[in-house]
Amino acid sequence: MQQTLLNKTFSEKNHEEALSLNDGLMAKIHNSNDPHYCSSEPFRTSSYALILITKGKLNIRINFEDYVLNQRDILLVLPHSVYEITDNSSVAFISIHFNKSYLKNKGVFFNSGETYRMSQDIQSHKFSLSKEEYNFIYYDMLALHKKLNVSKDTPQIKNIVHNSFLELLYDIFLLKNKQKNPTPFVHNSRTELTNRFLALVSENFKKEKRVIYYANCLRITPRHLSQVVKQVTDRTAGEIIDEMVIREAKLLLTSHVMNISEVAIELCFSNSSFFGKYFKKQTGVTPSEYKMSNNIAV
Repeated sequence: MQQTLLNKTFSEKNHEEALSLNDGLMAKIHNSNDPHYCSSEPFRTSSYALILITKGKLNIRINFEDYVLNQRDILLVLPHSVYEITDNSSVAFISIHFNKSYLKNKGVFFNSGETYRMSQDIQSHKFSLSKEEYNFIYYDMLALHKKLNVSKDTPQIKNIVHNSFLELLYDIFLLKNKQKNPTPFVHNSRTELTNRFLALVSENFKKEKRVIYYANCLRITPRHLSQVVKQVTDRTAGEIIDEMVIREAKLLLTSHVMNISEVAIELCFSNSSFFGKYFKKQTGVTPSEYKMSNNIAV
């Protein structure tokens, strides 16, 4: 029952199901006049989203750090990060949601290593638009929203929608590159290895927290794995595993669904004492201290 509640609260299961029913691509217009338009509970999604603030400001917590999105700001929501909207009382925005399957089926790929690197730096996936740029992107998003509401029986509508989505995506990339020339992310054997490592960790971090386990899966030495992963992400393999475990622990502790002992069990620690020591070493506070200062009713 507890896991069911947890999934309902944090996994955005209904959202993911709706996304699948819409071929992996959706557009929504959100307005604060509707009291149910935007959940204030923490959530984690396995899909991507583009959010453009059209009015007011949005106070949001991303991976437990607070940020403010103002009018004409755009944010790329990344899979597996934890989001919590802390104040949505005076904001309107338009959002485009798309999952990995949609991208893959259409031949568009987001590199896992690059996605991880972006998730560590909010400035790499959130930026402000000029008035002219805002109008450009806003009408792109509105056009896509309109096409997504056209009858699916319309001839060639899937191709029309996909081309509209690609136009929006590439327009955003062009504007981002115009504002700041990023360091090129070269795809090579190191990034491929890092991608495989990140995929393994995201699936197994609850049960396996040892670098040697992932090194064995990838048939390389732990030292070589950490060296390669650090070159690509600026984090060692062990640091990435710890980050994923702590992020999950914070998410579980934030709710009223599980107590500390149950969180320890969920994360496959041998006992709550060991979990407590691990959590304090990584965060500087005990699980109970964190839970008391970050409770959110669900």
